[in-house]
Amino acid sequence: VAVHAALTRHADSLRSGGDERARGQIMADDLVEWTTGTPGGITGIEIQLIMTDRTLFQGDSEPARLPGYGVVPAGWARTMARAVEPASSEELSVWVRRLYTAPGTGELVAMDSRARLFPAPLKRFTQARDDTCRTPYCDAPIRHHDHIVPWHNGGTTSLENAAGLCEACNHTKETPGWQAIPRPGPARADRLRHTIELRTPTGHGYHSTAPPLPGTSQTERLERAS
Repeated sequence: VAVHAALTRHADSLRSGGDERARGQIMADDLVEWTTGTPGGITGIEIQLIMTDRTLFQGDSEPARLPGYGVVPAGWARTMARAVEPASSEELSVWVRRLYTAPGTGELVAMDSRARLFPAPLKRFTQARDDTCRTPYCDAPIRHHDHIVPWHNGGTTSLENAAGLCEACNHTKETPGWQAIPRPGPARADRLRHTIELRTPTGHGYHSTAPPLPGTSQTERLERAS
């Protein structure tokens, strides 16, 4: 009752000040904003624009593609990507996610992101690759998807810089004296398994290599165990 009364009073105040929305609409909007802390409950909007680096950086005229809409002019896509004139007083954050294609065929082979949070597909991939916490001698379930090189230190949101960690190991890694760096892994059957070099505050160094997948030879399993 108290919440309804407060919303009613606020709605009546706004309407008397010239707000053209209906009382019920104002009350609903205010309830969402007060509960979520953001206008309309919206914390961000993702608009995916797919274009070549030539279109984005070199002024090429090759059109871009807006998923759900279709082909859009190159100039319009550049303006949207750079957010030169935001539509509101709120500052817009623009993230660039790079998609890598194979020369000649154009087949999509990899992606990374300038965003801080790992996208859901990258999280699932990391979870499948690492299986358990990547800290040496810890086999706890993965709870956090961590940047090996921290994002605030220039680390990328990419598969190579991703590691699955338990909550305790992730918090420990952020304390002074700890350092983690992705390294090239051991080559087996023309594959490189993901490897992390970990340095502790005492100066000791360890290597954590992603566990072998089903189908890996028994020899490689024994080498990893040793």
